[in-house]
Amino acid sequence: MGEGQLWLDPARARRGGADLHLAGESVSARRVTLGAEITAASAPRPWGRDDIGAAFEMSYRSHEETLLRAWAGLGRSLEGLGTDVVTSVDANLRTDAASGRRFDRVADPRDRRH
Repeated sequence: MGEGQLWLDPARARRGGADLHLAGESVSARRVTLGAEITAASAPRPWGRDDIGAAFEMSYRSHEETLLRAWAGLGRSLEGLGTDVVTSVDANLRTDAASGRRFDRVADPRDRRH
């Protein structure tokens, strides 16, 4: 990339966006399966129901919920980012092509179409 210039390989950028989306789907799928296992394993409160177990439960449950919520959010974010990359590449190419057509009309004084 030269100074002040941006070079875009559309096919590579689209593949990268698609890969990001697929990675997000994979993260989300793992969250569903492993998250369910974590929730199921902690449901019977294996740390006990005495005072120490109850204190642990109060602290643990909020951390478990935060982790599972963040994990789900990460998967959605990766999926969305991948989609946004592909959308951005397509918009960039459309804009570049339209700008090129306008430039060509300005450069050719015989072409007065707008």
